[in-house]
Amino acid sequence: EAEIRASIRRPVGARTIDGIKRRTRTGMGRCQAGFCTPATIKILCEELGISPLEVTKFGGESKMLDRYLFDKGGGNHA
Repeated sequence: EAEIRASIRRPVGARTIDGIKRRTRTGMGRCQAGFCTPATIKILCEELGISPLEVTKFGGESKMLDRYLFDKGGGNHA
């Protein structure tokens, strides 16, 4: 976690999932990002002060999430 946060805080820090991956090798393990991506998205949101819906894979319109499945009360949006 500290390495991910440091990669975001650098002068030319990571702003995307791929940016973090290039700097820290997060997501290159056996599960191929299956387990660490949600935690990485959470850290990016905390560090950059953005919504999970704003996180992108490599910038532009490469959104990682399309919408929330549940609202804050736990109800389903579908």
